[in-house]
Amino acid sequence: MSTNYFTDKHALDIPWIESPFFYDILEKDTTLTQEQKDICVQYHEKGYLVIDLELTDEQIAPVVTDMYTALEDQSTKYHADHFTYSDSRRIFEHWRKSKAIAELTVHPKVLDTLSFLYDKEPFPFSTINFIKGSNQPLHSDIMHFHTVPALWMVGVWVALEDVDETNGSLNIVPGSHKWPLYEYHNLNLPHPDEIENGEAVNYAKYEQFLIDLVKAKKAEKYTVKLKKGQALIWAANILHGGCNVEGVTDFTKTRLTQANHYFFKGCSKHYHPMFSRPLEGQYAAKWCNDDNNIKTFLQNS
Repeated sequence: MSTNYFTDKHALDIPWIESPFFYDILEKDTTLTQEQKDICVQYHEKGYLVIDLELTDEQIAPVVTDMYTALEDQSTKYHADHFTYSDSRRIFEHWRKSKAIAELTVHPKVLDTLSFLYDKEPFPFSTINFIKGSNQPLHSDIMHFHTVPALWMVGVWVALEDVDETNGSLNIVPGSHKWPLYEYHNLNLPHPDEIENGEAVNYAKYEQFLIDLVKAKKAEKYTVKLKKGQALIWAANILHGGCNVEGVTDFTKTRLTQANHYFFKGCSKHYHPMFSRPLEGQYAAKWCNDDNNIKTFLQNS
């Protein structure tokens, strides 16, 4: 029997939401509500969407408390210095110590939204907590974590207070999720282990490449504004980074937020592109898989 690319969400190995047959599949889909279909269209075209998790102060408070407690804990893990662009360090993978942070990754509305967008079961595998704005340049998450097959990864950024350009929200480049995928080998960069201070050197060149790419594409950045309790969902390849508007953004203000990252079940590999050699079939595996992730951690704890 021949494959029907106009109706089968899994005819290609990429997510159906990224498929060139997206509109045909959507038109014939009888499982989604009209509201869900509208959400799918925006996500397909723009690469992002905002949902309201309707978090209460009682739900947010323990997350924020654990974030500040982490700053006093000498064992807290932070992002490396070459991924730090302000005087506020980013709290990395604190879900291992904070139940509140871990539970925010499995919020039902997030999991339900990701499930109908991708028609596969998502699982969280990483958290980053921010006290203040990051000021991080534009980047794509597929440089940090990716999958085989490609594009089965999503970022979700939850506002624990109102965020906008005054306290360093996020900039995104709408539509950039449709651009080609770039890893270090595409930029003719060596494996970071082959050069001195390779991780920092390569990443700086990658950031400059993206500045030039956005300029060449004549693309425009969009500053996301979220109300407390809302969440921004973005596709794997969309360019995003910290907001810094000269004379407007105040990095002394807090920007209490949590970024979660998700893979989807059924991938053959979940890997770290920076340290992989995909053209040689060598992949630096991430720690997680379908049966070992933040969701299963919570279930077993």
